[in-house]
Amino acid sequence: MAKKVKASEMPNTLFINNPKVLGQLIKAKRTGIGIKLADCAALCGVGINTLSRIENGNANCTLSAVFAVLNGLGLQLSTKDLHDGTISSNAESEWV
Repeated sequence: MAKKVKASEMPNTLFINNPKVLGQLIKAKRTGIGIKLADCAALCGVGINTLSRIENGNANCTLSAVFAVLNGLGLQLSTKDLHDGTISSNAESEWV
């Protein structure tokens, strides 16, 4: 009998503001649907090591690899700014 994939917990945060949180989200999604690392990597068109580094929060992974994984798992990044059609005028989001 094949070894069952143990579901990981979703990150406990409101925002994806660093590679570690994004990796936790990806791992939680993958394990939540019961896909092994190797199978997910093949599905997404990335190497096993690349997927592992993304899930572990390695900041040196390419954006193309990250988006290949996000798309393969049906995850999309969004921001309220895109939904409103305007750019936020918060001081925190402005260039200084």
